[in-house]
Amino acid sequence: MRAITAIFLLSALGSLACANRGMHAPTDGGPGIAGSVGTAGRGGAGGTAGRGGSGGAARGGTGGGPTGIAGTGGQSSGTAGNCNVAATDGGSGAGTCGTMFSFETGTQGAVINAGSTAFTSLARSGTFTFCGSGALAITSLFSGTSGPTTKGEVLIALPGAGTTGIDVTGKTITVHVAADPGCSADLNLSLVLNTTAGPIYFTPAFPIRPVTNMWKTGTAMVTADAGSTTALAISLQVFSQMNYQGTIYIDEIDIR
Repeated sequence: MRAITAIFLLSALGSLACANRGMHAPTDGGPGIAGSVGTAGRGGAGGTAGRGGSGGAARGGTGGGPTGIAGTGGQSSGTAGNCNVAATDGGSGAGTCGTMFSFETGTQGAVINAGSTAFTSLARSGTFTFCGSGALAITSLFSGTSGPTTKGEVLIALPGAGTTGIDVTGKTITVHVAADPGCSADLNLSLVLNTTAGPIYFTPAFPIRPVTNMWKTGTAMVTADAGSTTALAISLQVFSQMNYQGTIYIDEIDIR
């Protein structure tokens, strides 16, 4: 019996050994499969490539930053860093400019029309000129959206016009204008020729819009309209419905 029992036990142990070996083989195969999963983990590293994509987003953000700065740079070049006039004139500098109204020594008879209240005072100034050492500087205070406070008008009598006027048919009128500060989107200047037969308007050459802190030039030819032979004065009319406050500069008005 002990012999039979011993044989039985040896047989059972041999079966267990075979069972363990049979179970151990899948375990060995398991790491191989796990190795495949590890390969999937490397695929996860491909996800790290996705992080590289995030890096791409960061680069895009960085690109956005410089673009914004570039925009600021553009503004600086256009407005000397702000809305005020540049430290130096935008015009041709000192010298004899040779126009009818150069404002080198005075206001040359320019007056504010009492019917428009947005202009409060005017004077000859050397602060900012298109040419030479003088310009007409008009202090302005616009307010509201309608009425006389949205308009300023300066009248300049033509030399020799008297009460009967002079003939300017076929001649070109030129005017230069700037503003300090110069950031209003709606500030604009119109040129009107007053005659004994009534006003002559010039479109589409005028208005100049917007008036900024950089000198702008407007020109218009006087055609053979009624009144062109009896011109009395130039009317410079500035409008704003956005409460502009500042100085309007007029320089080098010519008729030739």
